Amino acid sequence: MATKPGTLKRRSLTERHEPEPITYGQGRGGRPWRRLRDQIMERDGYLCQCPACKKRPVPKVAHEVDHISNKRGPDGRLNDDPSNLAAINRDCHKAKTQAETLRGRRR
Repeated sequence: MATKPGTLKRRSLTERHEPEPITYGQGRGGRPWRRLRDQIMERDGYLCQCPACKKRPVPKVAHEVDHISNKRGPDGRLNDDPSNLAAINRDCHKAKTQAETLRGRRR
């Protein structure tokens, strides 16, 4: 014969347990970023704009949008100006990110 579990007592929430505020659509993945991404992809013709692909007779198809310069502003955010964004293929993006990471580790 199964026994009934004891009742759970409710505890008052402390500051640590309070839920975080909901911030839908903020940062990368929000509606403003998706609109900007679509604008950049359209501008670049859905073709990769990395230096290696620009030299190819037929560039690769772009899947992502990348920041050309990864310098952060005084507020700690990346510059999302369209002149600082370019369409890029996911494989090229991975290679570029790995090269930037390696350069950062050498410093």
